[in-house]
Amino acid sequence: MNLHLFLRMTAVLAIAVTLSGCGRSASFRYKLTLAVNTPDGVKRGTSVTEWAFWEVSIPARGTPHKLRGEALYLDLGPGTKPLIALLTSHLHAKPGGTVWDWPSDELLSRLYGPLWRDDFLGGISRLANMRGLRSIAPADLPDLVTFANVNDPKSVFEVDPTDLQATFGQEITWNAITFEMTDEPITTGIEKKLPWLPEYFQKNFRLDGSQYGSNRNIANQLSWSDFDQSGNLKSN
Repeated sequence: MNLHLFLRMTAVLAIAVTLSGCGRSASFRYKLTLAVNTPDGVKRGTSVTEWAFWEVSIPARGTPHKLRGEALYLDLGPGTKPLIALLTSHLHAKPGGTVWDWPSDELLSRLYGPLWRDDFLGGISRLANMRGLRSIAPADLPDLVTFANVNDPKSVFEVDPTDLQATFGQEITWNAITFEMTDEPITTGIEKKLPWLPEYFQKNFRLDGSQYGSNRNIANQLSWSDFDQSGNLKSN
């Protein structure tokens, strides 16, 4: 059964949770770790994110979902822009169309096998209990970005995961990229590194300061929700 078939739910299903309560539920937490070679040694960053799923039956049967977590912010050292792995993956179409959510079902199936053939929530529970590091390729990552100035969200630009040197210089290369299921606490605190996030959350802004997607400029395509869905954001 395709994981993202369940993720493309409408707002009606969210309302159904209130009307009918929850049936069975399941969740998993994953830890993404990026390790990058720099002139000052290997720099590492991690982020723990949770996907939760639950069954509803009114007004229709379905499996809504909720994401809790934040983007991975990796400081590459003084004078170097940060490397940020977003929660999402929608800047480019993938095979079969654009996949917003990350990790994709294709990646999870490749790493852990076909866990949700006939019982989706049972498969999620089995996935949550898997342990051990899995190495993934740069092309498997969610969208990567950085900022010319981290205090100016409009200065965002994309980073090619297969060519870090193009953005950060010849001495910046991948050391390792790993993915694992975990019970560790969900990562928080990215608003301390990107101080504009609380205001953009409150005003529902895209990174160009608008509330609507109207062009293909990356600052218009991305919003606060690509960086933080922890539920902890508040206006300053």
